[in-house]
Amino acid sequence: MPESILYLTEGDVEQTLTVGEAVDLAEKGIRADAAGQVVGDKFYMNVGENGFVKPFSGYLAGEELAFVKTFSYFPQNPTRFGRGTTSSMVLLFDADTGLPVCLMEGGWVTALKTGASTAVTAAGLARPDSAAVVIFGAGTLGRMHLRALSHRFDLRQAWVVDILPQAAEAYAAELGPELNFPVEPVPLEERESAVRRADVVITVTTGDQPLVERAWLRPGAFVARLGSYQEVALDVITEADKVVVDGWRYVSARIPELQMLAQEGRFGFEDLHAEWPDIVGGRRPGRESADEVITYIALGIWGEYAAILPEVYRRARELGLGRALEVTTR
Repeated sequence: MPESILYLTEGDVEQTLTVGEAVDLAEKGIRADAAGQVVGDKFYMNVGENGFVKPFSGYLAGEELAFVKTFSYFPQNPTRFGRGTTSSMVLLFDADTGLPVCLMEGGWVTALKTGASTAVTAAGLARPDSAAVVIFGAGTLGRMHLRALSHRFDLRQAWVVDILPQAAEAYAAELGPELNFPVEPVPLEERESAVRRADVVITVTTGDQPLVERAWLRPGAFVARLGSYQEVALDVITEADKVVVDGWRYVSARIPELQMLAQEGRFGFEDLHAEWPDIVGGRRPGRESADEVITYIALGIWGEYAAILPEVYRRARELGLGRALEVTTR
């Protein structure tokens, strides 16, 4: 019976799992989800006209802990308040009693999970010999994606594109030596040349503009479109050989490109190749030829978190991290 709640700061959480461990746990969660062993849900709560808060829950059958995670997105924060655009918190609950056992700051683990999840998905949908990647977004998520991809692919070259040139330069200076292959910053206006050479294209930004066009994609390219606002030209979806989503119910209601195409009658559920869990579960095929261009659209589902977050808690306890908050309710 929990007598206290363990509070973990971002610094505590960062000490728990390696990127490689997170990728393996994400794969465990994805496979469990595909087998119907994970329950969860999420919804978007718009807060005025300034942003949204997204509560997100999940539980993997047989686990000791369930989670509820919140993610908030307020794009005016940097200019109005000098604060970050996004924030995340996690509550873990004992699966036997439903009582809270851990409160953790969730920014770093959100990036860890998202990068790990994309790496597993790319390993299933990209060409296995993919060696070159372009990342749009030089923030924490963009960094974690390149680290995670390096655990599933023998990468030889990466490019990073950001609306802020200094952010892309700092990204390249940090990750090139760390990962031991060339990482080059690319100005936004020169992004086409990087996309044309890339096997894997990742968009994980907080912007709202088409960053990638279908004509730039080489045969066999894999595109993971992961932001909350528009990131790709509409033909990246309509002219892909296969479009895969993590969950149609969620992406169809939130992804601007899909909403625009639906309004024009140009793309709907019937045009979708598959939801990703159906491919993992063997109910639909994944990549079937080396030249297929596959576009993946995701906003996150719960299997990966359901596998990763309990392990963060267990590792933190093993390492003696965090501090106990007394539970006063009985």
